[in-house]
Amino acid sequence: MFPGSEAALMDEGIASLPEASAQDPLAQLVRRIRGGEAEAFEPLMARTEARILALAWRILGDRHLAEDAAQETFLRVFRSLHTYRLGEPFEAWMIRIAVNVCRDLARKRGPLPVPLDLLDVLEGDAASLGAEEAVLLQQRRALVRQALAGLPQAERTALVLRDLEGLSTEEVARILGVRPVTIRSQVASARTKLQAHCARLTTPPQGGRP
Repeated sequence: MFPGSEAALMDEGIASLPEASAQDPLAQLVRRIRGGEAEAFEPLMARTEARILALAWRILGDRHLAEDAAQETFLRVFRSLHTYRLGEPFEAWMIRIAVNVCRDLARKRGPLPVPLDLLDVLEGDAASLGAEEAVLLQQRRALVRQALAGLPQAERTALVLRDLEGLSTEEVARILGVRPVTIRSQVASARTKLQAHCARLTTPPQGGRP
């Protein structure tokens, strides 16, 4: 169901959401489906599944959970297409559903691991380090993973959509159904917590090495 390499999937969805238009191929497919062409749902999935899987993977941190979330997302999309308002950006509408699915899974499964690409952004590349530095880096990554997993789900989701998916504050606010000021607050809080945690990791104790 989900073709392509893992690296490619993790890189999907970086661009901002497109504006809806009469020429939007997704909107055209939705019109066909709602007009009775159920077979048009397959190309709709083919155009969107990589981005939805990547988003779920970033939020949940586990490929198998992300695949479950993507499948549930498409089930909900198919059942709810009659509620989609033509003219609204379709991917934004679909992402709202995907985020809700991820929230449901997160509540059921409890604390979840953190996507490794986020750790790479925070901690750098271990390949260029010496043996001792690489060991220290792995230790730091483990602690950062714990800190990220401890973020409130709302802050983690806002951070993923804003910083990893590359969406604007206004787009994230529309997707999550909150005000932009709430997203700014959640992202700022998440960044502050991560930066404070990283600062503690990299500050040498008095009289010793880090």
